Amino acid sequence: MKGEGLPFNGFTEEEAKDVDIIVSDVDDTITSRGKLLPEALSALWDAKHAGKMIVLVTGGSAGWADAYIRQWPVDLVIAEGGAVALAHGKDGSIVYKFNPHILPDVKKKRENLLRATAGLSLSSDQYARLHDIAYDKSKLSSYELKSLLSVIQAAGGHASVSSIHVNAGFGKFSKASSYIMYMNMLFNMQYPSVVMKAVYFGDSLNDEDMFRLFPLSVGMHSVEDSRDRFDILPKYITSGYGGEGFSEGIRSLLSFIS
Repeated sequence: MKGEGLPFNGFTEEEAKDVDIIVSDVDDTITSRGKLLPEALSALWDAKHAGKMIVLVTGGSAGWADAYIRQWPVDLVIAEGGAVALAHGKDGSIVYKFNPHILPDVKKKRENLLRATAGLSLSSDQYARLHDIAYDKSKLSSYELKSLLSVIQAAGGHASVSSIHVNAGFGKFSKASSYIMYMNMLFNMQYPSVVMKAVYFGDSLNDEDMFRLFPLSVGMHSVEDSRDRFDILPKYITSGYGGEGFSEGIRSLLSFIS
């Protein structure tokens, strides 16, 4: 098992001084039970004012990503599990990029999957999604969840399970591979510096590939609650949940800046 899942008592000075990029999930990592609390928003602004690059990598919709890139102090939002990315253009416009690894017959596959799963509740932001299908996890029994994952695979899709959704996408990409690709595509920043000069914050099982990618990673306390379900743990786990834990990490990171 990679990552020790150590209680987070603050970054070491050596860890903090190497971080130029803050990479984070959104739902139940920056937000708390669906809300952006003042302390989490303040942490984002403090990090931006300190000169950090901020990248969000989320299973949330392109619609939410459009709001984040316009309203939050972030440089890049990778949404729908890597299917689409939004960044600020040099002229102040919003730049949209689609993942080139999306399958060419995605429309047909999506339609087939929707027919096969008719009756299951979709996420409330499904209308704002450009690529994937998101199911409301809270309305699925354990049997329905297991069956849904099998149906998604049979339909030619890949599934990821977050704290609130089951996401189905179509193409050979992940949060981790998409992050590396978009950082190169949009900012001409290369691997491994985009990993070694960064810290990642996440909260659930669908963050495992990111915990694997980043040597310095922080899980919210929800990771501790489900610790035995993880194959890959983050390096640290905060005492706080959601935005409280995220703020805990950012405060520690910035404490070394004079």
